[in-house]
Amino acid sequence: MNLSSYLLILITVIMCGSIALSTGSLLTSADVSFSAPAKIEVVQITAGDRYNDSLRFQDNIIILKHAGGSPLPLESVSVQIAGSGNSYKGTPGSGGRIVYGGIDIHYENLMPDQKDACFGKNNAEMIKDGFWSSGEILILTGNDSKNASAPGISVSVDGDYGTSNNYGLSAGTKAEISVYQTNTNGKRLIFKKTVIL
Repeated sequence: MNLSSYLLILITVIMCGSIALSTGSLLTSADVSFSAPAKIEVVQITAGDRYNDSLRFQDNIIILKHAGGSPLPLESVSVQIAGSGNSYKGTPGSGGRIVYGGIDIHYENLMPDQKDACFGKNNAEMIKDGFWSSGEILILTGNDSKNASAPGISVSVDGDYGTSNNYGLSAGTKAEISVYQTNTNGKRLIFKKTVIL
């Protein structure tokens, strides 16, 4: 083989490699745009303290909607609500009291395990395939916790986690709602909004 043949082969290899790299870049861009981040919206909030507003824990309702983007696996999504409100300290029916103050509510994930049966009923459409998908709503209530020892939901009042993990939110006050997704890269904030209850 002469020098010109070697050069021709070398140029062909370089051009093929260049085309392959360009195609790879296009595929990567397409993949990124296909897995668009999930968009979350607040649909409704009904809030009120157990006694001050004569509202029961289960009547405190927050409805969030998946409004587009990638479906979210329920086991990887957590929700945090921080504001003012109340919870029951102690075991209902065995003595205890309502405590008021700065409240921090944390849903470990959106699976029905370790939650009251009402959570599963309220969110049956979302739960059936294990994903929170576009168009589906998430309904959270102040009585979603199964019991004081179940780890699915934790509620603290002024930093005290010794509650029954139920909650009422003070009407007319501000609260911050955050939604996170956990994956191999850690915990990622996908939604955060301050709302008036």
